[in-house]
Amino acid sequence: MTVAIIGTVALDSIKTPSGEHNRILGGSATFSATAATIFGPAGIVSIVGKDFPSEHIEFFKSRNINLDGLHHSEGDTFHWKGYYEGDMNQAITVKTDLNVLLEFDPVIPDSLKKSPIVFMANVDPVLQEKAIRQFESPELVILDTMNFWIEHKLEALKQTLKLVDILIVNDQEIRQLTGDYNLITAISKAIELGPKRVVVKKGEHGAMMFDGTDFYMFPAYPLSNLVDPTGAGDSFAGAFAGYLSTQKSISDETYKQAVIAGTLVSSHTVQDFSLNSLKKITPEVLNQTFKAFKPLISHPTTI
Repeated sequence: MTVAIIGTVALDSIKTPSGEHNRILGGSATFSATAATIFGPAGIVSIVGKDFPSEHIEFFKSRNINLDGLHHSEGDTFHWKGYYEGDMNQAITVKTDLNVLLEFDPVIPDSLKKSPIVFMANVDPVLQEKAIRQFESPELVILDTMNFWIEHKLEALKQTLKLVDILIVNDQEIRQLTGDYNLITAISKAIELGPKRVVVKKGEHGAMMFDGTDFYMFPAYPLSNLVDPTGAGDSFAGAFAGYLSTQKSISDETYKQAVIAGTLVSSHTVQDFSLNSLKKITPEVLNQTFKAFKPLISHPTTI
């Protein structure tokens, strides 16, 4: 089943303690679609400018990513410039050039309208709602957002969340969204906004999932080589959606497995700049990573 992804395709300029790179491939749709295609086909709905390198288009095609919804404009591609320092938990933005993103008006192509799984990556919640309403009865609608939209378009975001099955955000964002600093009660309040399930990304501290009744905790994959955190959250969500797209039926256990898939894929993403590490992940590589990870999620049956 194809995962339809609505988000940004960007050129990023990034500096971390490991180095500096200018105008490399990035964007929420880029990372999430690449991660999703580890498991199956995906499609992108986004916009790029005349400066977008053709080599990136060829890369998308090589990953079996449907580009019917990728609009080409005469302006310049969305560009973000930022850097990380210290523990690299937070990106520091130097400049954001929205460019063609200012004219982005998502139109879902016929080839994606019947997609059973839809992932709304990080864009304006008004555009997310408009895009969701163009799909024909999707089985799952998954949504990500960020602090900017929570601060500036909270009511629009709340309206969109009524159409969403699964919300994926980080711990800072869910506190900001609900106004509750306690993570457990914040997650419960987020369920009241519409989603049936909430997944909270906690970076090096793993992830949490709540289905309205039960909480589930997941450790992070331990890393000693953190190069560039950009796109980690997007690749988590893309892998989560991509894994679910391979399942004939979805249960609580399947959702847990999807969180683990997202955790493992994002752990690869951060080990190099742009998609350099993410590109190398195959199902075989992921299975090897899972073998190393499995002891961390095994628990004693008695104490």
